[in-house]
Amino acid sequence: MKQKDKKRKAIYTGRLKNIDLPGIEVLDEILDEERVSNEYKTARIAGKRDKTFKSGLTLKKGRVMAVMSNYQCQVQIQDEQVTASIGGRLKQFLYQSTTLLAVGDYVEVDMSLAPDYRIENILPRKNRLSRYDSGSFQKEILVAANIDQLVITSSWRMPMYKPGLIDRYLILAAIHQVKPLIVVNKIDLCEDFEELEEGIAYYQESGFKVILTSTVTNAGIAELKAELKDKDSVFSGHSGAGKSSLINCLQPGLKLITAEVSDFNEKGKHTTTQATMLPWDFGGHLIDTPGIKTAYLNRKDIDILPKVFPGFDRYYPACSYRDCSHIQEEGCAVLQAMESGEIDPERYESYRWIMDNL
Repeated sequence: MKQKDKKRKAIYTGRLKNIDLPGIEVLDEILDEERVSNEYKTARIAGKRDKTFKSGLTLKKGRVMAVMSNYQCQVQIQDEQVTASIGGRLKQFLYQSTTLLAVGDYVEVDMSLAPDYRIENILPRKNRLSRYDSGSFQKEILVAANIDQLVITSSWRMPMYKPGLIDRYLILAAIHQVKPLIVVNKIDLCEDFEELEEGIAYYQESGFKVILTSTVTNAGIAELKAELKDKDSVFSGHSGAGKSSLINCLQPGLKLITAEVSDFNEKGKHTTTQATMLPWDFGGHLIDTPGIKTAYLNRKDIDILPKVFPGFDRYYPACSYRDCSHIQEEGCAVLQAMESGEIDPERYESYRWIMDNL
C-alpha cells in the first residue's frame, strides 16, 4: 500500500460528539475516591495542609522568628533558636499567598534528624496581617501572624506626614481584626504644633490611639513602651519614618541599622530588608517589617471598604441604603457628615482615591 493511501485510511470519518467533563473540584474528589489503596497523596488545596501520614517524627512546637530565602526559617523552640527548612509536603499546596509562612507563625518542627530540622506542620493562626501586590492577578503578601497590634509608623517631616498611607494601614487592620496604634515620629522637626494637632485630630476623634514621638528629645517613648509591654506588635509604615531609630530608642541593645533620609526627595532608604521577630526586654515581641511606599488592598474588599474606612463606622449605620458606597446615594450619612464639617474633606478624598484604585 502506498504511503498516501495509508494516510487516507488513518483519517477518522465518524461523527464527533460533545463530552461533558467534570470541573476541577469534582475531578479532585473523584481522584481521591479512586486512590483508596494509598492513604497518603499529594494534597491539591491548602485546606488539606493539616493532614499528614508521616510516622516516626519527633515534633516540637516552635514559633517562626524570621523567614529567609531558600525555604529556610529561624524558629524559636523553648530557649533554643534553630534554623529549619520547610518540609517538602508543605510545598505541595496551592496557597493564595506568595509565601507559605509568616513571621509569628506557630509550627511543629521534626527534631528526629538533628541538626537537619524540618517544619512539618503550620498550626492554625488566630489572625494574620497581609497586604497585596498591585498586579492584575493580586497575590497576598503575608506580613505577620498571631499578633496583638499593628504600630503604624509615620513621621511629621523628612519625609512629610502621609495620612493616606495611614488610612490604608487602618483599613488592613480593620479587615484582619488587628488593633492599630498610630505613631507620628520626628515631632522635634515640627514648627507649628497647631498644624500637627489638626493633622492627627481626625484619627483621635475616630477613636484611634495616636502617640507623638521623637528619638531626639525622647518625647512619647515612655508612653509607647507602655503600649508595647507584653504584646506582640508589628512595626510598619513608610520608608524613612524613623522606625529603626524608634526601636533602638525603646531597646538600645537591638542596634538596628538606620539611614538618613534623602534631602533631595525626602525618600527613606530600606534599612529593614526582611521581617524579623525579636523579644522586648520589657515583655512581648517586636515584629520589624521593611518600610513600604504604599500598601495595596485586595480588590475583593471593595464591598466592605465603605464600612471599614477610618471614622466611617460612626456614620454608615445611619445611611439610607445598607450597601451605600458613600459616593452619590441620597440619604448618605457619610456625605452629610462631610458637608457639615464632621468629616475632614481630605479624608473623604482619600477614601474616593482608594475606591477608584480598587
